[in-house]
Amino acid sequence: MNFNEKGHELFISQIQDQIRSCQKRYQVVQTSFLTPVQQEIVQKLAGKKIMYSLYGGYENAQRKVACFSSYETDFEYGITILVSKVDLRFRKVSHKDVLGALMNLGIEREMLGDLIVEEDRIIIFVKEKMAEYIMQNTNRIANCPVSFEILDNITITSKLAEEILVNASSLRLDAIISSLAHVSRSEATMMLRRGFVKLNDVVLEENRQLCNNDFVSIRRCGRFQFKEVKTVTKKGRLLLRFDKFI
Repeated sequence: MNFNEKGHELFISQIQDQIRSCQKRYQVVQTSFLTPVQQEIVQKLAGKKIMYSLYGGYENAQRKVACFSSYETDFEYGITILVSKVDLRFRKVSHKDVLGALMNLGIEREMLGDLIVEEDRIIIFVKEKMAEYIMQNTNRIANCPVSFEILDNITITSKLAEEILVNASSLRLDAIISSLAHVSRSEATMMLRRGFVKLNDVVLEENRQLCNNDFVSIRRCGRFQFKEVKTVTKKGRLLLRFDKFI
């Protein structure tokens, strides 16, 4: 990933302030949940200046909390795991449904970690100060009854992303959007202009060239991470490997 500071200025400033506060006051500092792009920024800013750790509540989590410390310590991340059993045989509940229900409660996205919908349960990783509020105010999601309780730990067995292969004419973002969203090149350009596309968490104002490990989010289509150019066809088109987040 070759992230551009443009669009991340406020976040960079906040992290720099937290690192300085940690160093000056000799205390452990904890962030909210961070996206993979923000985690990359944290790693570059912290470097060898200060001890830090990233954790999202389980192994291989996408969204993680960062902790900074000036001294050796056992980091505490302030993450609570909420789980509700559900019967999804007759009604499907999606990640979008769960996120929408929580956002409708006025909860900011940064307070929420990964949201996982399995065949018989919904799992929410959340900052501990919001856990009780969610349990008290969430009894239905997409008309499916839910009742959340706290678990101390959990094993996630479901697949959070699937590998897909995409045929594109180039690594220009309009070409990538066209292939991922199954729209024409002109429609892809219009989606860019309307702010429907994010590259590494930033709404784009111009067309860009995609780099390995970049994250692409397309409204009503999904979130993807570009992994590599797998091969070039005889006609000069690119076969690209992406992870599509489920």
